[in-house]
Amino acid sequence: MATGPAVRDGTRARLVRATFNAAAEHFDDPQLFFWDHCGARTVALAGVAPGHRVLDVCCGTGASALPAAARVAPVGSVVGIDIADGPLARARVKAARQGLTNVRFVRGEMTALDQPDATYDVVLCVLGLYFAVELPAVVAELWRVVRPGGTLAVTTWGARALEPGNAMYLDAVGAVRPDLRPASIPWERINSPEKLAGVFAAAGLPAPAVERETVTRPTDPDAFWTVILGSGYRLLVDAMDRIAASRVRAALRERMTEERVDRLTADLLYARAAKRA
Repeated sequence: MATGPAVRDGTRARLVRATFNAAAEHFDDPQLFFWDHCGARTVALAGVAPGHRVLDVCCGTGASALPAAARVAPVGSVVGIDIADGPLARARVKAARQGLTNVRFVRGEMTALDQPDATYDVVLCVLGLYFAVELPAVVAELWRVVRPGGTLAVTTWGARALEPGNAMYLDAVGAVRPDLRPASIPWERINSPEKLAGVFAAAGLPAPAVERETVTRPTDPDAFWTVILGSGYRLLVDAMDRIAASRVRAALRERMTEERVDRLTADLLYARAAKRA
């Protein structure tokens, strides 16, 4: 998990790439419900429609890109961009299995999209923007490729991100490896409508419309550990040796069991801005 603005873009990118290459094998586990849930809902709220050209940035294994491709068919198209090759490979397999020939997946970085200006009807970024060091610069880059009349849709965590598991995991990391506990969590910079509006304004965009959603799902210690291994949380685990990681898992299991944690709650924010035609 990236720890704050002192981390340079290049270092952050390498950490995120390594983390999500390792996490890719768990992406499509049912415990990681939030990828598909947020992807499909973002596509719907963004108004993706037949014939649209769509760009999905931080596409992962296709949680947004694949439902978008189904919606824009038969003449529309989708490009999915991700920093990590592991998720991209899985996205291509899933697209082939679903018979979607109007979507392609390419490696790239959200800080510098290799795309022409004003190209896409809809640009999506779901649960990924917060990994950027300079948020306004990346939002401006996403906006650059939105055509006049088009939409930028950004989805992020709200005040509660998979709680109480999130807090318990970070406490366990802090108890075993205090040096690895992050001083801040990336999504805390945009975990409210006001913070999102501030970033959009700093990038020169109009104020976004923001829809809130709260979702709750069953969990248990093993299920939540799968979430950790299949998400950005994994960065901390991969920075430890096996003994330390086992201690973190044991501490997390003990606390979740003692406090009878059997559900995770997540607040989600769906932001949309329309470019004037």
